[in-house]
Amino acid sequence: MKQKTVVIFIIQFLGISIIVGLIFSLYLYSFAFLEKKGIFPHSAYFDMSVPTYYALVFISSGIAINICICGVCFFQENTKLKKALIEYQLLTLQHQVTPHFMFNVLNHIHILMQTDVELASDLLIKYSKILRYQLYNGNKQNVTLEQDIQFLKDFIAVEEIRWEGKLTVTCSWRIENKKTEIPSLLFITFIENAFKYVSKSDFEKGYINIDFEQKEKTLFLHVQNSKSVLPITKNNAGGLGLKNIKQRLEILYFGRYHLSVEEAETTYQTKLIINT
Repeated sequence: MKQKTVVIFIIQFLGISIIVGLIFSLYLYSFAFLEKKGIFPHSAYFDMSVPTYYALVFISSGIAINICICGVCFFQENTKLKKALIEYQLLTLQHQVTPHFMFNVLNHIHILMQTDVELASDLLIKYSKILRYQLYNGNKQNVTLEQDIQFLKDFIAVEEIRWEGKLTVTCSWRIENKKTEIPSLLFITFIENAFKYVSKSDFEKGYINIDFEQKEKTLFLHVQNSKSVLPITKNNAGGLGLKNIKQRLEILYFGRYHLSVEEAETTYQTKLIINT
């Protein structure tokens, strides 16, 4: 069917059904013959005296057995296609992570080059570590918790340079097993959103609190940030990152995670619990 050769498939199906029917009929005839010779006691299950019984067994058994075999093959093929689709969806969602962050940092480096070359150079070095991680680990199915947390720390360090003096960042990382494997780029969206919507101006200093804990098989992330009292204009792609991470969580941890996003008048917070 995949190769658009349905006619050949039908011919093969009928041919195999005939062969299977012949084998099964021979099997029944053998038992009927043994019963006739007295080797086995007589039973009604192998009565081959009626010609239509031969035809019925021959046709129905061959088709039924062949349908079962084809059903198993179709099920295996469908499973492979679903797995490939899920892997493609995950890869697509990962590639959509932090696109506007890249442009914002590059633009900030360009501005700093005019006023503070040394700081611009420092920011560029830190940002290169983020790009290196995304390049070499972004497409991996799993990374260690230590690697992904270090990526978050590098991201936060870049943002602290960008918004120095305009906000306060407090982080807590409590990890039992740093070698625990998780999907790459799993938490960055929540951290990025906090920096995106936190209040950060000369007259309105904001804060971000990040609390991460890994205990046994449970991951817990709590991100809270202050909101600006000034209205923020949101574009059409404003909720794309959060939508993508929800889709990833549904694919990766269906029924094993809880995500809550709460927005108040002056604060915005996200809580994520994952049972790995």
